[in-house]
Amino acid sequence: MAAGLLGLFARRLLAAAATRGHLADRVRWESSSARAVIAPSAVVGKRAPEPTMRWQEDPDPEDENLYEKNPDSHGYDKDPTVDVWNMRVVFFFGFSIVLVLGSTFVAYLPDYRMHEWSRREAEKLVKYREAHGLPIMESNCFDPSKIQLPEDED
Repeated sequence: MAAGLLGLFARRLLAAAATRGHLADRVRWESSSARAVIAPSAVVGKRAPEPTMRWQEDPDPEDENLYEKNPDSHGYDKDPTVDVWNMRVVFFFGFSIVLVLGSTFVAYLPDYRMHEWSRREAEKLVKYREAHGLPIMESNCFDPSKIQLPEDED
């Protein structure tokens, strides 16, 4: 097996020497164990096949580090001037408009579920009842004299 592998490698070596223009006339290899002889005449006329596809570098590398070109990059654009202006616009709208005007809008929203209105109305009603000598709370929600009940038909 080892002799077969050596013979295979020797053939490849001779083929490489022949395709590169080296004279392979003087090269002769004899195996001591397998008694195989490789002569250059079998290899001289052969050429290695041309590769069908050549290696090309990626023209637009994906792992481009923006911090090498612009160490003060904010990550908005490759151009440093556009990057700074984009950062300023984002922070202006993010802080000035959203936080300041947004919190002002929330602060001046109308009364949610009218909790404040109902408390003010209850306070006015308590003051009215105290001023007129009426009890603050009654057991009847409605005036019983104004309710018309159906007559009993026994």
